[in-house]
Amino acid sequence: MRRLALLLTCSLTFGLTACISSNGITPETSLPDETLLSLSADQAHFTDDAAWPNQTWWHQYHDKQLNALMQEAVNDSPSIEEANARLRMALAIGLQTDAALLPSVSADATINRKKWPSDSFYGPGELSGTSSWNNVGLISFYYDPDIWDKNTSLSDAALSRIKKQIAETQIATLNIESSLMHYYIQLSLACQQRDIGEQVLATYQDRLDIMQAQLEMGLSTKVMVHQAEVSLSDAQVKLASVIDRIDQSKHAIAAILGKSADIADHLQPPHIDASEQDVLPSHIPAELLGHRPDVVASRWLVASKSSEIDAAQADFYPDIDLTAAVGFMSVTGGMLSVLSHEKLTYNAGPAISLPIFDAGRIRAQLKQRDAEYDVAVSQYKSTLSGAIQDISDSLSAIHTAQQQLNSTDVAMKASEANVAHAMDAYDVGLTDYLPIVDAKLAAFQQRLLKTDIQAEVLAASVALNIALGGGLVGNEQSPKVEQIATRSMP
Repeated sequence: MRRLALLLTCSLTFGLTACISSNGITPETSLPDETLLSLSADQAHFTDDAAWPNQTWWHQYHDKQLNALMQEAVNDSPSIEEANARLRMALAIGLQTDAALLPSVSADATINRKKWPSDSFYGPGELSGTSSWNNVGLISFYYDPDIWDKNTSLSDAALSRIKKQIAETQIATLNIESSLMHYYIQLSLACQQRDIGEQVLATYQDRLDIMQAQLEMGLSTKVMVHQAEVSLSDAQVKLASVIDRIDQSKHAIAAILGKSADIADHLQPPHIDASEQDVLPSHIPAELLGHRPDVVASRWLVASKSSEIDAAQADFYPDIDLTAAVGFMSVTGGMLSVLSHEKLTYNAGPAISLPIFDAGRIRAQLKQRDAEYDVAVSQYKSTLSGAIQDISDSLSAIHTAQQQLNSTDVAMKASEANVAHAMDAYDVGLTDYLPIVDAKLAAFQQRLLKTDIQAEVLAASVALNIALGGGLVGNEQSPKVEQIATRSMP
């Protein structure tokens, strides 16, 4: 009879699993085919015999001050401290989730002196109207065998969130590196413009002196002298503006480091050597987009939402827990009589629960999880598209700026040749010194233009390193698409 009763109970329990069904509830968004997302050689303009950047990509610029600033910024940045704190929080949540996979044991004890009632509601009994010790001491055991892998799925979701937070920590690091490099390039450009601007100012002063001397000799006019004075004044204003940009760049660097503005006084002019920049391959396969921390974080978010769907589906099935307890209970005798073997008690057995009617609650929960998965996939697609655009724009910017730099080199050589020709003509007495001054001013303008374009090339190179994720990391840090793309529904 016991076996028959057990069989009937199990049959009834598992037969009721269809009372609430998850049929018809599925995600509506699918992951993209990343094999179609690679960047072509036409977009890249680089050679195949090349190297990818590493995680200390700024070392290629051979600037010791930059290396030290980067290290300090990464170590002391408040945003990175916040990201690390969020990572610790995700780890703690993960440990809490993993605890559900293991048995739990607890001990409870109560020692009470109780006066038992004698009224008619509680009924007269052996203890009616008396006082006694009501003591209990139990060791309880609980274990969820996780038959439907609900706790396993929740643990997987927590692990995915941990890895997502690791990627977001890298995002914070990359943002710091990008910001610092931006202002360091601005500082380098402004320092070079200041050096050239000082020479331009001195040359305009020479031009004014020549004009004033010619005016005294009757070889010039006051209009020409005034024009020279205006040009000198404009050069002074431009130089002051450049010096102000130097100060602003230093202050921005100090803010990134979390330091006071006083540190700006100790910053030296940058010495960025861009002659040995890494040459990148002409073909950038789509799988390398998965090295970007924002792409990695988005994909782990999709993975966590996928696991949460699995956990939500488990709610449609019977929940079976194993419980047991052993200990002592006593309501008679002295305070310590509970410890005698006659007071021993124990219980053990399964606890089964099954959703039969809940007004659509667990179906709504599954729909919510599916919608969250769809949102995560859509965000992942958007992040992936943005990554492709960032890389393509950076490659195009490098190519365009390099072409401009080549053209500027030609103009630069021509302007320097004009200075040499003007000096030759002056040496043989064909002209006065004024053509030399004008030729120098034209050459300085070409130098300023070249400096601007060199900064653009450098900024585009930095942007590409950032777009590639600040250096390549192992593929294991990002889940494969096939791990999270297919949703199996009951």
